[in-house]
Amino acid sequence: MADLVYTRVSTDEQSTQRQTYLLDAVGLTGGAEGVRIVSDPATSSKIPALERAGFRELTRYARPGDRLTVSELYRLCRDLADILALRAWCQQHQVTLRVLSGALSNITDLAATDATTTMLVNVLVSVGQFQRDLQNELTREGLAAAWASGTISGRRPRHAQLGVTDQIRQAYRNGASIAALAREHNVSRGAIRTAIADLLPNQPDQPAPAATTAQAVRVEIPGKLAQHLADHTDLAEAEQHALRRGRTVRRGQGYSLHVTALPEVHHAMLAAAATLNTDGASSADRKAYRIYNDRLRLASQITA
Repeated sequence: MADLVYTRVSTDEQSTQRQTYLLDAVGLTGGAEGVRIVSDPATSSKIPALERAGFRELTRYARPGDRLTVSELYRLCRDLADILALRAWCQQHQVTLRVLSGALSNITDLAATDATTTMLVNVLVSVGQFQRDLQNELTREGLAAAWASGTISGRRPRHAQLGVTDQIRQAYRNGASIAALAREHNVSRGAIRTAIADLLPNQPDQPAPAATTAQAVRVEIPGKLAQHLADHTDLAEAEQHALRRGRTVRRGQGYSLHVTALPEVHHAMLAAAATLNTDGASSADRKAYRIYNDRLRLASQITA
């Protein structure tokens, strides 16, 4: 007889630690003789057990007389239809079914065909399903009441979880675009708009922040000049932040840096690169300065 052991978690954030603890307590550990453990990571319980990739793999090793063990029944089945289908599979393949924890843990073989086992399984699983349905119903009613009263429910936005909401708002005031902020913080543009909702233009009853009277512009800075600015130790925080948010675009063996910022931030960076436009600078340095200056002037005219 072989022991077929099944584990499952619903999301990547969950751990099988509790399941492993219960299984280890009865000697069902990985590598033990006659024990085969298969898992379904990040798999919803809404998917019937017989349709899950991990469980299907486990069924290929089933032989008459083997025993299927799970730590808790809901790791394997959630509703009555699923447990009935699983019992039928176990009976067809002559495999016993054991649960280590919960209301059904005292039954030696949940797949047994006797009337008592069948009745207990049907009743206990139906009661469990009723409790979940009732809880879902109460949750929906609670949410409806909360929405009716204007309360915002649900998971906190990711930017709030990361504690960077104030940083996002200040960067937007400094001229950062929504797309650039989304890339920087690895969140959706919708999350950024939520964080700065009251700062967006055309919002009713909200005065426009003074810093947003000028429109941010995107300028492609030659890589030579961008590197000079990155090495510049006297740049103000706004210029440093704009450079950090810039998007690098490869150009053959070189690159350029796409930077979105307020015009005054760009002009401050251009001033910081003024040494590249002196008589002692190389022709490549002077060219990079001239290109940045021309692109900034053109971008400012377009948005004026």
